[in-house]
Amino acid sequence: MSKLISIHLILLGIAIAIGMVRYRRLTIPFRLLTFLLLVTLILETLGIILARKYNNNHIIYHFECISGYIFYALIYAHFFYNKTTKNLIRFSVIIILILFFINAIFIQPFTKSFPTYIYLLTDALYVIFSLCLFKQMLQHPLEQNISRQSMFWFNISILFFSTTMFLNLGLLNYYAEHKWGKDLIYLLWVGNFYLLYILNSVSLLLDNKEIKVDNA
Repeated sequence: MSKLISIHLILLGIAIAIGMVRYRRLTIPFRLLTFLLLVTLILETLGIILARKYNNNHIIYHFECISGYIFYALIYAHFFYNKTTKNLIRFSVIIILILFFINAIFIQPFTKSFPTYIYLLTDALYVIFSLCLFKQMLQHPLEQNISRQSMFWFNISILFFSTTMFLNLGLLNYYAEHKWGKDLIYLLWVGNFYLLYILNSVSLLLDNKEIKVDNA
């Protein structure tokens, strides 16, 4: 498991390094992504320390979940053209924050439970954001080749990550019933993050605020 964690942190570190080196060239959404990755690295490191010292790092997953939603919501709010959509996404942050604290205090406590319900809710919202953004991209295509669009790679990463994580979390009871074991669940979990960080790195490499691209 230690090797898997090391690879996880290396891929995360590479994505952060790309974002930091290219920070001045990045558009606002990808600057936010860079900050999110940095926050994630800090939380992941704290999680490893807590797990080794106290054998409990549930609180880290709570904060990873909510910090991730705040940043991703702000990123998607920048991507959409429609002002109503932007405002709805920003307003959703307030709603998710309220639900987050209700869940963490009364249903799945910070130090006792993994925040499954909030992860399922936010993953579902990410899928909706992603699909709506792809719809916008089809309706307002850019002149730039889609394989060179940072937004495309970012959106692909979120769509794949969120759908697979939603299914993974939703099928936890099925895994337990069929005795698939924690190792398989962990491998699926870590593998998802590997792909997420690789695609994040690609999007950070491609993004450039100096390149002006008009709708086709």
